[in-house]
Amino acid sequence: MGSNQERLSVSSLSMTTAQPRGDSLAIDVESWMIAEERAHEILSVIQPFLVSDRNRHEIIDYVRALIQSHDGIEVFSFGSVPLKTYLPDGDIDLTVITKQNMEDKFFEKLYNTLKSEEGKSEFDVTDVKFIPAQVKVIKCNIRNIAVDISFNQMAGLYALCFLEQVDQLFGRDHLLKRSIILIKAWCYYESRILGANTGLFSTYALSILVLYIINLFHSSLSGPLSVMYKFLDYYGSFDWSKYCISLSGPVPISSLPKIIAVSPENGHQLFLDEKALKTCVELYFASPTKAVETNGLEFPIRHLNIIDPLKHSNNLGRSVTIGNVQRVKHAFTLGARKLRDVLSQPYETIGWRLEKFFGSSLERNGKGQRQDVYDPVTAFGTGRSELSELSGDFQGYYGRLVSYQNNEFYLRGLNGSTWMQPNGYQNMGKRRGTGTYIPDMSQQLYHDRFRGSGAGNSAAHHRDASTAANGASSRCNLSGEVSTSSASIKGKERVKSETCQSSPPENLGDSISSSIPEKENGKEEEESKTSQTLKSS
Repeated sequence: MGSNQERLSVSSLSMTTAQPRGDSLAIDVESWMIAEERAHEILSVIQPFLVSDRNRHEIIDYVRALIQSHDGIEVFSFGSVPLKTYLPDGDIDLTVITKQNMEDKFFEKLYNTLKSEEGKSEFDVTDVKFIPAQVKVIKCNIRNIAVDISFNQMAGLYALCFLEQVDQLFGRDHLLKRSIILIKAWCYYESRILGANTGLFSTYALSILVLYIINLFHSSLSGPLSVMYKFLDYYGSFDWSKYCISLSGPVPISSLPKIIAVSPENGHQLFLDEKALKTCVELYFASPTKAVETNGLEFPIRHLNIIDPLKHSNNLGRSVTIGNVQRVKHAFTLGARKLRDVLSQPYETIGWRLEKFFGSSLERNGKGQRQDVYDPVTAFGTGRSELSELSGDFQGYYGRLVSYQNNEFYLRGLNGSTWMQPNGYQNMGKRRGTGTYIPDMSQQLYHDRFRGSGAGNSAAHHRDASTAANGASSRCNLSGEVSTSSASIKGKERVKSETCQSSPPENLGDSISSSIPEKENGKEEEESKTSQTLKSS
């Protein structure tokens, strides 16, 4: 990290006069179980499918094949597609890593190459445009999916790796990713407050806001819907005029340029404490890349202020214009009130009221069609759903935190001070599928819950909501994953209730480093052939 970087620190400052509620909803356990189950069914038509993964990665491979025909060029995907938190209408973000002083020359060449594909390629390339902004971007549509191509944006790979790692550390059946997808769908389809290009939230900013809610309320969350309610209730009453948001807590604007986080109130203990966050930042930013050259800058105040956990001088709320501030605040406040009303209804009406709460999302994606898939898919309400897998390739993502020197990639060693050229990563730029890396864990995989009938899926999903029902808790392992067991009886799954421990492991910071995959004596098998057709994730 830069020597001038201010480190987040927890102080004894108080937010008593402006403390967001976050804990204000008192709903009985059965209502939560019913609501979480219906939210699970809604998620099943919005989240990434294996077939949508395949289609998007075929597009990525197509663009990569066009670009990597040039010597000294590598192409990486970042953002919500590799993280697997994209919506059916979401775009594909690619960054081209070039040699030094090669970027400007290659921009025009790539633009002309894509223009020449218009009307000729089976991938149906249209609307190729060059946007000469601060971060230059080539935009186009491929198979009716928006594709943004930037250059040398290593920061996006750091953010991807960080969020993937935190999702694995927290575990609980990808609660972070499922919560991001559900809240993103509401922000995009229902309230229309998502889209940095229209003066609203960026998807990364939204992900950090969701992550803070889980970081703060992790011990009391039953599932993604409870995360969403905490999200709306907390930020709807948050005093954005006086405070910034960071993963360590609210930061008084008056304390800047020093970044001093307010201590959590109401007895909450952060899952990712200061030590854990510091470990993450040092892990990703010990490499000499230009992604961290501006870390010494002060945090720029905007209308909504969100501190990037990986670069404190980066305000993730900078895209929200002054004209949209009240719109965002009103959306959060109104959303919290409507969701509170839904959850307060009699059991028999909660389900259809929640469907109405996500009405635009289901109207767009629940009728058996998706924007990113040509063939029909399973419609909402049938009791079945498409196969889905939210596990990501953390091993591959971490391998992309590299410096591009002499046409070779160098992977930083786990001790943060040495660099090595890994034999196992020589084909990283040509990986097919996700190459899922999963640390030691015993929980049921997410995609298993989408096999078979709705009855089986329904029973499986109750383990999130049943946490609040019986107050039981199971131990989290060092990776933050929650142990659970399941058995299949006559087509129905029996799953033990679970919850994550109320306090984070004492050695969570160390476990972050220990979760980084190591090479096995440098003898990983090398792939010698490159296919231009992606097999499914």
